[in-house]
Amino acid sequence: MSELADTLERLGAKHREPWFIEKEAHDYPDGTTHFTHVRYSARESSGTTMKVTVAGYVTPQLGELLCTLHNNLAVIVEALRKADQS
Repeated sequence: MSELADTLERLGAKHREPWFIEKEAHDYPDGTTHFTHVRYSARESSGTTMKVTVAGYVTPQLGELLCTLHNNLAVIVEALRKADQS
């Protein structure tokens, strides 16, 4: 499990900003009312804030899973390391 913890820690170190879900309104004949996107806010070198899309057009459940995993990576890595010590 330490290999997984190392990998997650390395991936999480690149983008520490919290991820969030944004819904894009859209009306489709099939009843779709919005699209779900996973994004985070970042600053350009000029200081302008922009939104970066991590995953676009995902199901609401996948978007929630991605945000939950990313935003809790530190806790997940810590739990993996503790489990590895047991």
